[in-house]
Amino acid sequence: MKILVTGANGFVGSALIHQLVEAGHEVTALVRSLERIKEPNKKVNWIEGDLLKPERLPELGLIHKAFYLVHGLKESSSQFEYLESLAAVNFINWVRPSGASIIYLGGLGPDGLDLSPHLRSRHLTGAILGSSQLGVIEFRASVVLGEGSLSFEMLKALCERLPFRPQFELLNRPCQPLALGDLLKYLDGALEQDIKGHEIIEIGGDDVATYGELIDLYAELSGLKRKKIKIPEVETKVLLKVLDYAIPEHSQIGKKLTESLEHPTVVSKKNAQEFFPHIKTQSLRVAMDLARSRSKTHYAPLWEKDFLKIMLSDKLLTQSGLLSPDLLKNLEKVGKLKDILTRDKK
Repeated sequence: MKILVTGANGFVGSALIHQLVEAGHEVTALVRSLERIKEPNKKVNWIEGDLLKPERLPELGLIHKAFYLVHGLKESSSQFEYLESLAAVNFINWVRPSGASIIYLGGLGPDGLDLSPHLRSRHLTGAILGSSQLGVIEFRASVVLGEGSLSFEMLKALCERLPFRPQFELLNRPCQPLALGDLLKYLDGALEQDIKGHEIIEIGGDDVATYGELIDLYAELSGLKRKKIKIPEVETKVLLKVLDYAIPEHSQIGKKLTESLEHPTVVSKKNAQEFFPHIKTQSLRVAMDLARSRSKTHYAPLWEKDFLKIMLSDKLLTQSGLLSPDLLKNLEKVGKLKDILTRDKK
């Protein structure tokens, strides 16, 4: 089968391309810059182009299936919702002559306009692709657990860097994580589906958990002790500012994802089993442990970098009420408990 993959340099795109090549498919992969490909697979037809610059997109031949894995999370522009929509329109115009049908990976969450920009954009992109009349499968997924996943790396960084486990309302929202391996099974299974219209399929793993419980599970599996400390309820913009200090590598993307925490991302449409009855998903514990064991990233504890002192110099944080006297007292205690930053030897 002749297959196009956009977003080929991304976490899911890279893993998908490897799987497609191993299965013997002819893969064409779109990237913004060929120079950014560290170790290009020689069996893949790599093409360079930008969906926001349609005049520079190369002409496609016959394509059977086109994966749309493009995401604007890394875009710093306040117009990222508009840019995501524009990219989707340009994509449709580009692939239409090839005869391809589309497989899109979107975001799980309720419908409606009262959504975070991130989720609203994910759903709008799906609607735009679905209106193309090319035949579209729109998968909607929550957190994808796998080494290199942005959601997983944020989870790992927060758990390993902070010497305590924060407690606040947003972390009590439910989600339904999906293992990377199970996501790839769904994407592969979609190749055999002959969809004429626009089919939305919600996918998730075996278990529903809160975001706080995901942090707890990672800590348990990693042998990390983390005392829970209640954080004063503050405006979301204050929590977003904390990400600049806690996870600077992922803060730009993390802020967009954090805004979406207020929405439950749990499967409500039970049609995945109808289309893919053969797919059995992994438990949350197994998926988390597999991602954790394969992840090679390292995040040094922020306490060693005088985290509290830096936060106290930020007026937005000090004037917001976040750093209350009780919180500071607890943080000071936690900072002196050496065993909290050490591995559990049990």
